[in-house]
Amino acid sequence: MFDPIVFDNLKVVVEGEIYDLDLSGQVSVVNREDLMDLARFTRTYRISFQQHSCCTATLALSTDLDSIHAELTPSRQEKPGCTVFIAFYIKQAVAYTIEDCNEIRMLCERVWGENRVIEQRVIHEVDTDEYENEVKVMFNRFVYEDQVADLIEMIDYMLQTMDQLKNYYDQQAHDKRL
Repeated sequence: MFDPIVFDNLKVVVEGEIYDLDLSGQVSVVNREDLMDLARFTRTYRISFQQHSCCTATLALSTDLDSIHAELTPSRQEKPGCTVFIAFYIKQAVAYTIEDCNEIRMLCERVWGENRVIEQRVIHEVDTDEYENEVKVMFNRFVYEDQVADLIEMIDYMLQTMDQLKNYYDQQAHDKRL
């Protein structure tokens, strides 16, 4: 047995919360990764889930050697924590327009706040009719062990965002049929 670090404790909370949603039928977990990069001495945990078929959400926790060292060396002044990454992946059969991307950004800002940085990257594989918009919500701060409630709240915001993206996706599909 090993002594869990902040990363492990936060990972267990996130994993438990999302799998509880999966067990209740609210979401479906579609992927989970627990990675250790020995070249850069980092750990990353990613869990992806769907609430609606139009989009997939991913929550990732990451820590590095400095944060692990700060935790395992009591004389250091730094507070150990993790970085949180949130992303949404939306696929459709037609190209995303600037208007689509602006609307998705504003939709995310309504849920996450206007001060949050929202990044989008549209991906298209040549010779296919599939376009994917990767929407990232940036936090630019660490999450600490005493902020577990913030992580659970982020999952709630993810669900709200997925509902909003589904509504937008459904409206776009309806408008294109007209």
